[in-house]
Amino acid sequence: MNAYRIEEGLRALTARGFRFQHIRDDDGHISAVIGSYGWRDCYDRIQIHGENDAVAARATTDSLPGEDVLWSFEGDVLSAIQALLELPRPDEPGAPQLARRGSTALWLP
Repeated sequence: MNAYRIEEGLRALTARGFRFQHIRDDDGHISAVIGSYGWRDCYDRIQIHGENDAVAARATTDSLPGEDVLWSFEGDVLSAIQALLELPRPDEPGAPQLARRGSTALWLP
């Protein structure tokens, strides 16, 4: 299992300023972990539903979930974390600038 590597990745995101919350189901079990970090005109987020089920995105701050997405990634947790860690800051060369319709997998509680 990659639990230790996932924990390291989550710590790296936390060190970058991400804040996390746990979403619980009706029985009190964690059903998702949501992390986000706000920039001036956009925000980054990651939604983790399982070791092999994660969605990461950068969206404009004035958009609803699933709209005006500048960048997104769907895959396993480690790959999603790595993709976020490699994503350039919004003001750096290579940062995504063109907004498009996002995945329906992106949501906020």
